[in-house]
Amino acid sequence: MSRSMSPGAAVTHAVSPGRLLAPARRIVPFIGRTAELASLLDWCTGPEAVAVRLISGPRGVGRTRLAREVAQRLARTGWTCLDVPDGAEPTALTAVPDGAPALLVIDDAETRGPALAELLRTVARARGGVLRVLLVARGAGQWFSRLTAVDLAVRALLEPALAGEDLRAEVVPGQVDARLVAGFAEHYARVLGLAPPRVAVASLPGGGARMLDLHAAALCAVLRAPARRQDAVVPVDVSDALDELLEHERWTWFRSAEHAGVLGEAGFLPEALDGLVAAATLTGVRTPDAAERLVRGVAAVLPGVRPGAEAEVGRWLLDLDPQRALPGRLVDPHLLAELTGAPRLLGACLADAGAASARRAALRAAGLVVAGPDERSETYSPALDRLGAVVGALPEDHDLLRSVSGALPHPSLALGELRVELTLRTLATTSADQAARRAEALCDAGAALGDVGRTAEAEQYEQQAVALLRTLAESDPHRFRPQLAALLARLGATVSALARPHEALRYEEEAVGLLRLLDADRPGVVTLDLATAASTLAVRHAELGLPPDLPAPGAAAETLWCAAAGRHPDRFAHGLAVVLTNGARRLLVLGRGAEALPAAAEALEIRRRLAAADPDAHLPGLGAALRLLGDVLTDQSRAAEALRCLEEAVAIRRRIAQENPGRYLADLACSLQALGTRLADLGRWDESLGLQHEAVDVCRRLAADDPRRHAAVLAGALSALGATCSGLDRPEDALAAEREAVRTWRELVGTDPRRYRLPLARSLRNLSAILAALKLGEEAVAPASEAVVLLRSLAAERPATYRPQLVEALRALALVLHDRERFDEARQARSEADERETDASTLSRLD
Repeated sequence: MSRSMSPGAAVTHAVSPGRLLAPARRIVPFIGRTAELASLLDWCTGPEAVAVRLISGPRGVGRTRLAREVAQRLARTGWTCLDVPDGAEPTALTAVPDGAPALLVIDDAETRGPALAELLRTVARARGGVLRVLLVARGAGQWFSRLTAVDLAVRALLEPALAGEDLRAEVVPGQVDARLVAGFAEHYARVLGLAPPRVAVASLPGGGARMLDLHAAALCAVLRAPARRQDAVVPVDVSDALDELLEHERWTWFRSAEHAGVLGEAGFLPEALDGLVAAATLTGVRTPDAAERLVRGVAAVLPGVRPGAEAEVGRWLLDLDPQRALPGRLVDPHLLAELTGAPRLLGACLADAGAASARRAALRAAGLVVAGPDERSETYSPALDRLGAVVGALPEDHDLLRSVSGALPHPSLALGELRVELTLRTLATTSADQAARRAEALCDAGAALGDVGRTAEAEQYEQQAVALLRTLAESDPHRFRPQLAALLARLGATVSALARPHEALRYEEEAVGLLRLLDADRPGVVTLDLATAASTLAVRHAELGLPPDLPAPGAAAETLWCAAAGRHPDRFAHGLAVVLTNGARRLLVLGRGAEALPAAAEALEIRRRLAAADPDAHLPGLGAALRLLGDVLTDQSRAAEALRCLEEAVAIRRRIAQENPGRYLADLACSLQALGTRLADLGRWDESLGLQHEAVDVCRRLAADDPRRHAAVLAGALSALGATCSGLDRPEDALAAEREAVRTWRELVGTDPRRYRLPLARSLRNLSAILAALKLGEEAVAPASEAVVLLRSLAAERPATYRPQLVEALRALALVLHDRERFDEARQARSEADERETDASTLSRLD
């Protein structure tokens, strides 16, 4: 991709100025991060023989500088401190003297392949001396979750690694960025042999600039100064400093190629310069042969390299070495521009690269595309198009494909289909004799398919994975039981979404049982997982009318997660929201809405914070939390507040259903129905009618595709529509809707009587009321009688829950019978209603 080559008004240097920013150069003394540094040094000198810690945060905030400062200080006290380059994981521990205290620093940990998992497995084994491992990454994403699934020993090692929070942009509390820039400029000026400039910082991002941006602004000021009067003030803009330095770098590449004699007809034309440097940066070539192959591949898609000059150009690229010397945040816009301008460039980089180089290139390309919108004010759509091209260019290599899928943000509304593509391609690279690898790939594929609403397909893959993991866990329970437990919990959610709650119960009970065994074997390692699984199981028991598995498991789970979130809000907020939601749902199902209200409100507050920080990941959770709180407020007769929650829930679910209809269209239908019902309760019948019709239309589409899964949702929507039509004095429309609802509920009762008797009874009562309103009293008797029969059977099983509804149904039946002048039968129905109500009052007083 050809662009103008101009250093602007800045001074140019033969040596790359951007290299001066490298933390390893230590041109500017370490500053700030006092609390973080003290915490890490305390961790290093703690009592544990082996420990792992994660340093995370956005790019440019100083993660690597902080890790290196820890290493420098420990080295001065006699520790062995080693950087572990990508690819050096298998031999990292051989360089550590046995028994000596040692620190391993693993930068860009999220881009490492299976070798990192193997290193951690080795580290987790007993060893003489003290060993610390610092993982430096953007965040604890799916790559970290996969590491925790390696085995219980690695899981135990990694759980405490999340002790620190993400690094913030602010380096020094209450810092004055302009003062820092001026101080940094003195150090860069000294290295370049220039006089320190007087600096005026033109603009500052809100909340403090990132460390890299401050360094870049200082360096830009030094580079600008010679072009001005000696006493002139040099203005710099922190937000533009990296772009300015990138132009310096491009000019340096140009001058370097010119000096090496490879620019022009002797080697390559200027229009090929940017693409060559981008290719070398992506792949991180290290040998002359690899560099020559890379140049040959790039020449095939970017004309401009003279045939026969590949070796000379390759040697020049090795000497230039932009991969290791320049911060990623500085050169990533260049890489993004080249991949966009020449879509075949990535394929050329991967074609002849070794496995390690191909993985580095693919992960770098995927990472910079995903990060681009956040840091370059770009909309997501172009980035997604680019990421699709990146994924399409990847070779069919298992480790490479799985590493790229693990590096993508998750959960994500926008990236769901790309993740499906990656996981299915990864699965295709495994064979039947690779049981552990195939089980992992099947799990990944099932999760990705579930995320986009392809639930039936997800179940097929998850069932296959369960079968493999059962066998593997028999031979190596320590390694595979945690994976099996996690998969069983997810399979429970999958089959529940497919309207098979009793089957879901079995999987969830097995998951809890396995987690209890693991928790007994290694106390504390899976305690939070067990708490979450137990809270989910408690909800299932309540929904199915079964006694709880443990006394108040929801409360126990909330206590554990509250403690974890109190220590580390960023890390554990989502888990706390999940268990709070479970607790509120369970209490609501049990008719204890007043107790459910605090948990539902707190869950919503957490979801709002998460969605504000990352809407792509957390908007669905926010929609679910709003719907739940709306239901709880409705139960507590707080109609106006409930209405506001449900209106917001519908707005959010419309948005996410547009992006991912397969996964979220059913949620939208339920929210439309709930909002319509609340509007009807408030007498806003016309508004209610439109929403109920929309809900029915959506449910019909869903039920046409998957009747077993969505028939119950359609029946509920039809009943709600019937109620609204009745309120609008349109009994014929109400009758048609309710009759269809009754037919649907009857079919469902045939498949699952325990689950669908109650909604059938309610629908029959509605049908009876509509028939009575139409003066079809004789027809109204049969559905009212059938509703009573159903509710008698339910009240026999759970008197406290269903007796009030039976009393209402008996009185409704008495009215219908009285209208038909069947007075004796009406008297009997009223008498039974009074007796049952008296029994309920007596039991209540005794309790």
